Amino acid sequence: MSYQPSKWPQIIAHRGDSGLAPENTWPAIERAIEIGVDMVEVDVRMTKDGVPVLLHFERLEHTTTGSGLLADHTWEEIQQLDAGGWKGAEFAGERVLSLENVLDLTRGRMPLNLDFRAADAVAPGVAAVRDAGLSGDVVVSGCQVECFGLMGAATNEITTLLNLDHLPAGIDPAEARAVAHRTVSKASALGAAGINLRHTLVDAALVARAREAGLGVWVFVVDDEERFGELVDMGVTAVTTNWPTRMLALAGNQTSRGTES
Repeated sequence: MSYQPSKWPQIIAHRGDSGLAPENTWPAIERAIEIGVDMVEVDVRMTKDGVPVLLHFERLEHTTTGSGLLADHTWEEIQQLDAGGWKGAEFAGERVLSLENVLDLTRGRMPLNLDFRAADAVAPGVAAVRDAGLSGDVVVSGCQVECFGLMGAATNEITTLLNLDHLPAGIDPAEARAVAHRTVSKASALGAAGINLRHTLVDAALVARAREAGLGVWVFVVDDEERFGELVDMGVTAVTTNWPTRMLALAGNQTSRGTES
């Protein structure tokens, strides 16, 4: 059975509790679990030798002591890198996690939200989820149209969202909103469980249209408290944030936080 939100809005920790700990690492994920978020979002890419790992950027320099493209390095090489020291001395020595690592870490404790950052990570990532027996505890949010083809029948057992992440540079804001509205019809045609998009593209009309179509509205990345309140009042399904502690406190004070999915 695929994942079903138990309440709304779901509070999703973006790359773990990434405001306070190095993104996509053990401390960030563990902290997110401890503070009681509804779900943890992580990024998935592939090593040279075909191991799905947690890394947002394609280049290693951004969040590790390595250099060059992740895709040019083996898993053995990646395991030698420091993935935490850039965030603070207290995190020095943290390692890049494999998807298998994080599935083991969160099993029975926390649902996972997977953002596949590269097409070659989709099939191995889905296989890892299935092999772990965790299809019902995982949502695939980083899935554009081509990703649905790569996932195939797996979308029937793993909750999959149509992601609207990339828009042409310089697009008029009004046209961007129109594209977001058209995404609802496209998501329905693909059999998606919902849409996943930047919060700046979301308005009450879009949420209403999606809910009428039986689709959830999952939004990212929301760190502004006032905007969070607006989105909750609109009835979005889930909010992804870098500062989950703040949003959990706000959600607890929102009378509209209920039991609908």
